[in-house]
Amino acid sequence: MKTKPKTIFILTILTLLVLLLLSIYLMSLGENNKENQTYVYVSKVVDGDTFEMSDNVTIRLLCVDAPEKGKKGYEESKEFLASVILDKEVRLEKDISDKDAYGRLLRYVYANISGVELFVNEQIVQEGYAKVFRYGNDTNKCDEIEGLQYG
Repeated sequence: MKTKPKTIFILTILTLLVLLLLSIYLMSLGENNKENQTYVYVSKVVDGDTFEMSDNVTIRLLCVDAPEKGKKGYEESKEFLASVILDKEVRLEKDISDKDAYGRLLRYVYANISGVELFVNEQIVQEGYAKVFRYGNDTNKCDEIEGLQYG
């Protein structure tokens, strides 16, 4: 059976159209993820899991619990966080909730260190300055932070 040139042309056009629509869809998924990301300048570190942006808005690291003031390890965790993010621009990524009961933004934090993006929430736990803390429904990256990646 011989295929007609007109049929081949129509199939080619339909294939290209499907590929174009698939590309547009995949790009829109990336754009939706960008909506959950923001770049901010860190002006103050409050403790090992909390800091302030230059506009005085407070950020709480998701999936992380560092020692509170007066507790063992408080100064060390605060100093570690400051060494990584203070006076730098960081990328914030939202999970499900926007804020906690205290009005702090709940975010995953990424810092650019010598051209390498560092996942701050994970690093502070891996270095031993904080523990994993699953906060409500905002737990999408807690396993990653805890070092329990599967697959």
